[in-house]
Amino acid sequence: MLYLTKQDEQTTEHHYQDFLLSLKDNLTKYQPSNTLACYSLINYLLRHGHFSFNNEMRYSPSFNYLTLANEPLQVMYGIACCRHINLLINDILRILGFNVSLLYIKTDETDTWHRATPATANHVAVVLKDNNNEYLLDAFNNFAFQIIGNDLIPLDLPSIIPDELLSTYPNDNVKEIGQVLKKYYILQEYGIDYVYDYSY
Repeated sequence: MLYLTKQDEQTTEHHYQDFLLSLKDNLTKYQPSNTLACYSLINYLLRHGHFSFNNEMRYSPSFNYLTLANEPLQVMYGIACCRHINLLINDILRILGFNVSLLYIKTDETDTWHRATPATANHVAVVLKDNNNEYLLDAFNNFAFQIIGNDLIPLDLPSIIPDELLSTYPNDNVKEIGQVLKKYYILQEYGIDYVYDYSY
């Protein structure tokens, strides 16, 4: 199993935290009208590759992913599964001050969702609480529901995206993280499964 060196882990973590803070500042400038408008901006940026170093975003549950201590970093490489994507959404909404939590889900053979533990789950989504409203968000599957009792009501998300916001991503933090991951994916392609860590 190929792991990042301590130095590369610290580098990517530093850039990830800077990315979150920069995104918070940029989103605050546009003062989205409500929580869902804010999520809509984030989801649009994600789906159109603005959080990826190569301006692409692919979705795959079966890619041979690196083992990363901070899984949302994977999005910056331009390919990710539900876990990476929705953990990133959770981190972004949390740093923006929203009340969010992760919902771990086990889907059965009929695609019915059941609550699960992190160890038994095969899907993860985000639960957002805003005032007296509760929402289920899944950026991997590109949907949002309002939770009313036991019912899920599909929501149409706002779609107005400021051009100025689009032009700021991917930013240097995203590019740096993507380049580090690219190095490890190239090593993985060559069959290298260990990198000596000289950062001690």
